Amino acid sequence: MEDSLFQLLRIGLGIEQPSDGAIGHLASLSSEKWKTLRDLAERQGVAAIVIDGLNNLSQKYGKNSIGAGVDPEQWKLFMLEWMGSLLMIEQANEVQKEVMNNLAKKWNEAGCRVMVMKGQANGLFYPHSNHRATGDIDCYLFENYAKGNDVARRIGAEVDESWYKHSVIIYKGETFENHQFFVHTRDGKGGKQLEKELEHALNVDSSQFAPLSEYVVCPPVQWTAMFLTYHACAHFISEGLNLKQVLDWAMFLKKHQNDVDWPRFYDFCARHHLRRFADVSTSIAKNYLGINIIKNEIRADSPYTERVLHSALYDDDYVFGSGKGNWYNRFHLIRNLWTYRWKYRDIYQMSPLRQLWYYATGFIFKTE
Repeated sequence: MEDSLFQLLRIGLGIEQPSDGAIGHLASLSSEKWKTLRDLAERQGVAAIVIDGLNNLSQKYGKNSIGAGVDPEQWKLFMLEWMGSLLMIEQANEVQKEVMNNLAKKWNEAGCRVMVMKGQANGLFYPHSNHRATGDIDCYLFENYAKGNDVARRIGAEVDESWYKHSVIIYKGETFENHQFFVHTRDGKGGKQLEKELEHALNVDSSQFAPLSEYVVCPPVQWTAMFLTYHACAHFISEGLNLKQVLDWAMFLKKHQNDVDWPRFYDFCARHHLRRFADVSTSIAKNYLGINIIKNEIRADSPYTERVLHSALYDDDYVFGSGKGNWYNRFHLIRNLWTYRWKYRDIYQMSPLRQLWYYATGFIFKTE
């Protein structure tokens, strides 16, 4: 099933061209296997990219050639359902962009500079930006964190400042995370140092902030390399990683690998226990998603690739979004730490007990 998924992802991303071999492989799938593939793609946040792959194949070989192993009426219904999912993702992106720009305009008018990372910013790496599955809108207002919360509150948004890392703003049905910090600064001295480095990496010429819209900028390329790696690794070791985040790195490499200072990037990774995860991410991008690695400085292989990928696809470790509250999420984090302690030991290269100590002291003493 993984082979079919990655083949459709490569074709959907324009990395691999539609071919007789791809049709021959996919035409052998039964209706049950197609359903399993669709469920996996949706769970991993890459359903729209898979549909792009199906559409690219259909344009060359015809709509009925792909699902030859399925009853024609059943295949037609299957495709209608999946196209419905694609339209929903496209609409969700359009609505999110409209609301993002609406709030960003209010912030701009109040003197706040707005940077959006992850989500909508990462969508620019893709052939179709509206086909990256949406999430929360993560923004950074530089020195205007508190002011941004006040502005949002004045225009009728619901603002929750109960957590130290970022506020949660509900505005016109969309969720914004207004970041005061990029990382968990209560996570020991290492977390505080990582935060300082990420903040310092934003002290660059304004030309390095590419426009996302009239009111929003994207982060600099070097900063993005650092943050994408940290953020995906943090998900992997504690909260659950999915393919959407892996694709973000792959598409970033496809677009920007010539623009990154790689020795500086790897020095950063070495200081913050990220080197092995960075190698795994690039290995998946190269060996499963077909990204052409042309820079000699980039390490694109890892002995941990298959285990990390299997974990991302199948481990029951995703924490947030359950709707069961903060205490359930905290328990799930601790459970993940112990159940998947190999992630800390082999990938993050830190003792799980040491990480547990950081969780405990950060929660009790609340020091940023």
